[in-house]
Amino acid sequence: MRHVTGVGRPKFFNRTVVASLGLLLGSSSLPAALAAATVGDWPEYMSDKAASNYEAGDKVTLKSVKSMKVAWRVDLPGNEIPEENPELRTWVNESTPIAIGGILYAASPLNIVSAIDGASGKTLWTYDPKAYVDGTAPNLGFISRGVGYWKKGEQERLFVGTGDAYLIALDAKTGKPVDSWGDHGRVDLTKGLRRPVDRSLVASTSAPLICNGQVIPTMAVLDSFAVGRPPLKYHPPGDVRGFDAETGKQSWIFHAPPQAGEPGNETWENQSWKTAGGMNMWARPSCDEELGLVYLPISTPDNDFFGGWRKGDGLYGDSLVAVNAKTGERAWHFQIVHHGLWDYDLPTAPNLMDLTVKGKKIKAAVQITKQGFIYAFDRSNGQPIWPIEERPVPPSPIASEHAAPTQPFPTWPLPFVQQGANEDDLIDLTPELKEQAKKIFARYNTGPLFTPPTADKSGTLQVPGVLGGASWVGAAHNPNTNVLYVPSFTIPFGIKLKKETSGVYEYTGTWSGVGGPQGLPLFKPPFSAVTAYDMDTGKQLWRIPAGRGPVDSPALHGLKVDRLGVPRQSHILLTDKVLFIAPEGTNSVIGLSSRGNALITQATLNEPEPFLYAHDAKTGALVSELKLPGAAMGQLMTYRSGGKQFLVVPIGGAGLPSQLVAISID
Repeated sequence: MRHVTGVGRPKFFNRTVVASLGLLLGSSSLPAALAAATVGDWPEYMSDKAASNYEAGDKVTLKSVKSMKVAWRVDLPGNEIPEENPELRTWVNESTPIAIGGILYAASPLNIVSAIDGASGKTLWTYDPKAYVDGTAPNLGFISRGVGYWKKGEQERLFVGTGDAYLIALDAKTGKPVDSWGDHGRVDLTKGLRRPVDRSLVASTSAPLICNGQVIPTMAVLDSFAVGRPPLKYHPPGDVRGFDAETGKQSWIFHAPPQAGEPGNETWENQSWKTAGGMNMWARPSCDEELGLVYLPISTPDNDFFGGWRKGDGLYGDSLVAVNAKTGERAWHFQIVHHGLWDYDLPTAPNLMDLTVKGKKIKAAVQITKQGFIYAFDRSNGQPIWPIEERPVPPSPIASEHAAPTQPFPTWPLPFVQQGANEDDLIDLTPELKEQAKKIFARYNTGPLFTPPTADKSGTLQVPGVLGGASWVGAAHNPNTNVLYVPSFTIPFGIKLKKETSGVYEYTGTWSGVGGPQGLPLFKPPFSAVTAYDMDTGKQLWRIPAGRGPVDSPALHGLKVDRLGVPRQSHILLTDKVLFIAPEGTNSVIGLSSRGNALITQATLNEPEPFLYAHDAKTGALVSELKLPGAAMGQLMTYRSGGKQFLVVPIGGAGLPSQLVAISID
């Protein structure tokens, strides 16, 4: 079934418009999602339920950031556990705390939750759910990006998802499980689904979201292609669920794929919906409590690179889905990629922005994507703000693969990264580099965006690659100016299909990042960037490299290059005056877990660019920089405590101590 050009919805689109309850709280000029928070707190992962990554106020200035310094460092609990048992080595430390009343609440990569005094860095309490007892979590191993917070009357609760697929409720004051919630403080996320699930194949990695009294956990499902594990006939389903924040009772379930009798079921031919899995929501959603909607970024169905067995568009794969927060009923959806073959899952929550477009006020959901597009919708009803066109894309050379003939292309705003593999885009800082890049380029099948994976040569050169484009870091936006800041990077991937002998699929895909000549990236700089958009008009304001990058490479000797951008993602944080950028550190795969469900990696100790950069949020100009004790590995946050403003950077993990570094700003 095909979307209508410029509208982007199938014929069974729910036209019911949810009424708005207004934008303002009292005399505040901020949207309700932001105004509800106490100034100086960071009450949600990504700052708020609108995924803004923004801190309001005048405490951070272009002058104050020139005197940034490290205030304290703290080891997250559990660093000693992988030393005693290397099988439990974590992924890099992506743990971003929240801050309530000057107290930080963080979950270590091993899901050990701690409360930390924000002024001193002193640990106040810890809770260890022992999520590591049964072995390694799937895909990348142990990851915990954060916790969710909920308050009602005198009740204050933290919610954390674990690597062994439990959702746990803690008393925020004591760190003890809430005995009356679920089963003595926890809910088993492998239960209540439509078929049995092997616990070693699923985990909850991103912070749970609490929307209108419902706890909505994320769920990572094993990508067999990521670890080389044989495919499963019955992959774990990616259904999204809501749990009552007071009792822990499961309130609703949203099926992906749609089951028999549900709208969209017909987009799965030959009853492939019965066995399909994946389509999970591993990234955190966003929430508009006034509209009563939660916005689910759904991922790719299994097998990520071959869909010959699952003919049809395959809803709700690679889709943004708005559901009623209390009931899970679908309000609207938009499929970003039909019949996904590229692992172009939605990597982050949409930014909820209140825009004024051509004089019309629009409550918007702005979704950034791995493929470099920005999709902007009226978040009350799913109508695109600017036209989205269905355009022809290349067919698959594999006879049994029925790739979608068209894909949805936003006509506006313009993309923020290179799309497709073109020889004209190869690195050309010197003629020698260009010629060497051509030889690498020639090894692959190449073409425009959405060129399907292939089985010959070295496969298809996918640009942007599996990692993006945009990534799980997300974007930042200022609700007063409606400027959106999008961090991005472009690591091309080689995707090659191979015949599968397990009998589950005809083909599976192998993947790997593709580097360029002499240790440099394959395509032109900037190798990573932050792009600013005025979302009231959709116009791009400026684009800057994210970090210095490999300016000191011997291959560039004698060239006057200043900032090229690091060839990996960067973490960001926005205030009224300052945009902070922290390039991510590097790590490499050194093995596979004994369970065969996770990669084991080692982070780089002597990271070449462990810096925090402060830029003018209006112009992008670099204002100040601070060398960190380690490169950033997780998203940034900021808060006030003891009369001071702090910014926190997660560092370490993957064989290094996982730590939080607090920077004083004023």
